[in-house]
Amino acid sequence: MKLDFEIVVVGAGVSGIGAGIEFLRNGFDSFVLLERADDLGGTWRDNTYPGIAVDIPSIAYCYPFEIDHPWSRTYAPGAEILGYLKHCSKKYGIDDYIEYGVSVSEVVFDSSSNTWTTHFLDGRSYRSRYVIAATGILCQPKRPEIEGLDDFEGKSMHTAQWDHDYDLAGKRVGLIGTGASAVQVVPSIAPEVESLKVFQRTPIWVGPRPDHPITDQDRSGFRFSPLGLKIRRFFTELGFEIGTYLVVNYQKRRKFIRRIEAQLADHMREVVEDASLHDSLLPEYGLGCKRPAVSNDYLQSFNRENVDLVTDGIKRITKSGITTQDGTNHEFDTLILSTGFKVFERGNAPTFEVVGLEGVELGSFWDQNRYQAFGGIAVPGFPNFFLTMGPYSGGFNWFTMLDAHLKYMIRCMLRARKDQTTRVEIRQDAHDEYFAQMLEEAEDAVFKDSACVTSHSYYIDRHGDASLAFPKTPWWRARHVRFSSLNVFRFDG
Repeated sequence: MKLDFEIVVVGAGVSGIGAGIEFLRNGFDSFVLLERADDLGGTWRDNTYPGIAVDIPSIAYCYPFEIDHPWSRTYAPGAEILGYLKHCSKKYGIDDYIEYGVSVSEVVFDSSSNTWTTHFLDGRSYRSRYVIAATGILCQPKRPEIEGLDDFEGKSMHTAQWDHDYDLAGKRVGLIGTGASAVQVVPSIAPEVESLKVFQRTPIWVGPRPDHPITDQDRSGFRFSPLGLKIRRFFTELGFEIGTYLVVNYQKRRKFIRRIEAQLADHMREVVEDASLHDSLLPEYGLGCKRPAVSNDYLQSFNRENVDLVTDGIKRITKSGITTQDGTNHEFDTLILSTGFKVFERGNAPTFEVVGLEGVELGSFWDQNRYQAFGGIAVPGFPNFFLTMGPYSGGFNWFTMLDAHLKYMIRCMLRARKDQTTRVEIRQDAHDEYFAQMLEEAEDAVFKDSACVTSHSYYIDRHGDASLAFPKTPWWRARHVRFSSLNVFRFDG
């Protein structure tokens, strides 16, 4: 049966572009990247709110084969990350493989030909041997389930859908949420608004951000030489490795983590001038239950006269503002929703329906049987289908995780090509063993500890499983991918 492409990749963000580059590097040139928007970049294209920047050093937040990039700061602003992705797409020839304005509705497997048909909303379709879901997890903004949300008559916007034509100067602003986006937005808009009230359900751990400008003089030194860059990246990744091990193994390293929590608490108390705010801004949950933040100006924003923290629960949203549970009416001109994204929820990751063997749809399967995927990339009953970010694969650094996943799936595809087989599927017994291992190890990780009860963490799915995070360290996954046998997969057809 004639194929349109050997591989269809859905998504042209960090994962899709990285996949395309690795395909070309490994001799696969019959593929297409389908992007529903009119430009590449994914999360870094869509999120343009004031202050957006990467929250780990840029030397590590990049593809391992493209680390020499002229970042302006240690922690690159969002626009530079987008520029980096465009640079990589052009440099490695991926631009020619992207089709824009294509919205995928579903992909359906045909067991008689071992092929996938990818259906578009416009009625067209492509047939391919493989499908790679590279839509990421931070692609669908999550609106809070608050009564009256649509009643507000002022300007309302989610941080992931920022309206740059709207002028915040002199406005009374209410911001809902205190997660990673809020940590960057609050200090960026506080100087220009008349007033800013931050509505906090759950506080966030915040540490200092060792961020510095990178000058031309810096780049002339050893630290920015090819060897210097590799050394800095190695030790940055080593820091993530040690930090991940300590935090994930919270229950075994409780005393040590408690000391770190105490140091962070001292820092937070030191920078916030109003002593009455200290306890309100300090989390009651353990470090690592939610992704912590680094910032040199978020906490300091609450020292401003025009910034207030509101910890009373929201009762409802009105035409003119917010009514809290204590009966107070807060009136605003502008309402900003810094409420994150859908993560492992039905209809997200991937954002389209995946129909495998015997008509089983992946989202329904997960909904009924808990989120699960071998190695974070493959699910039984869905041959020739891979996820760049499946259950139990989340790590501190997306690029480290992605590199490991791509290496694994490409090994499978190369093996199929060598054996002249047309069907690659994870064995049920291997998958079940892996899933049982993840569940067991997750029970000993920080995410299931009693210290996380009050965290409202998106690491925990609706089944009560810590299905987003990987209960091991990043390098363990890399070693697992590099040295593990492919006998856990079935190659036939």
